[in-house]
Amino acid sequence: MALAFNTGLAKPQRTLITEGAIALLSGLLRPTGYLATVIPWGSVVRSYTDEVGVVQLHDALSARAPGIAIATGDGASTTAGIGGFQAKKVIDLLVYFASTNKRDGYSGRMARDGASLASDTADPGLHVMMEHAAELLIGQRCGASSSIKQIVTDREEELYTGEQVTIWLQTYRVEVRTNLKEFRNVTQLINDLRFRLATNPDEVALPDAATDSGTLDTFNDDIGA
Repeated sequence: MALAFNTGLAKPQRTLITEGAIALLSGLLRPTGYLATVIPWGSVVRSYTDEVGVVQLHDALSARAPGIAIATGDGASTTAGIGGFQAKKVIDLLVYFASTNKRDGYSGRMARDGASLASDTADPGLHVMMEHAAELLIGQRCGASSSIKQIVTDREEELYTGEQVTIWLQTYRVEVRTNLKEFRNVTQLINDLRFRLATNPDEVALPDAATDSGTLDTFNDDIGA
């Protein structure tokens, strides 16, 4: 069953942003690219001190590195109009990178090593991964909707460096816009009602018998009696 949203979109804006960012980065996947995976991620790693979050992300990506995980984070809203039904919200788009290259902490893990120079499908290191991701994301739309604006870059930070894996985070921002319906409820309200008034009964055909208990039929053909 389809769910309805005031945006008129088939999915929530955050879902479209996540799926859109993954699609933009999909060209980096093997066999033509060097990434083993680009996955949606369901939580936010707050910083390098978020040990639980780092472990969860490590478990999700380390077995499929080099890889990228995409998540949406905090959102800040500003409202307009009477009642605040019109709003703009800036959502954090979080792009996590993981490399398990064992050659060296810098050459291989961060910068390209001999294997990468010899093959475009080998792990190129985090420097290449992050720069390619920025080139593919910045200024692009990731929702196929005018209510979801272009991706804007914000910052990069290291989350974890260990013997097995190094994880970095790029944070982008995406502005979304909503125009909520003032008169709304869980169920859909009537938004269109049409009728025809005619003196000739042949101009107005009676509908078929109602099959829905919520349908109201009213008919009177003896007004002039």
